[in-house]
Amino acid sequence: MRLISLIMVCVLASCAGIPQLRQDSQQGPFRPRDIYPTTPNVERLIGPEDCRGSTLAAVQAELPSYPGRAYQNGRQGWVVVRFDVNTDGSVARTRIARSVPDGVFDRASRRAVSSWVFRPLEGEQILENCVVMFEFRAGEVRIR
Repeated sequence: MRLISLIMVCVLASCAGIPQLRQDSQQGPFRPRDIYPTTPNVERLIGPEDCRGSTLAAVQAELPSYPGRAYQNGRQGWVVVRFDVNTDGSVARTRIARSVPDGVFDRASRRAVSSWVFRPLEGEQILENCVVMFEFRAGEVRIR
């Protein structure tokens, strides 16, 4: 698994310019069964109290694996994950904000974000409601 070093601003729109890709070696070529769903307007999912504008420096941040069954069945979709960051840089309260198709990529996304580690926060309290979006498309995983 590839480790990704990134500087992440906890506003999803800020993450869009970070080119990250994970491609798992699966059996055979990916054959899409469905059309990639329309991505959400994530700005509408971010509230005024969310960790907007807070900069996090990732020490360890792996992208999720493309679930084997979803790959074999040609499924595509996206997941928006919310999480909190403790002052020591660990991730807490990882939860799915939205996903399409519902439930197909949730477990892999939640598991990946739960394992992330950031540099300890300086002079700040816990950052709540940070947001990241993963695209599971054509057999590849991207952060958006």
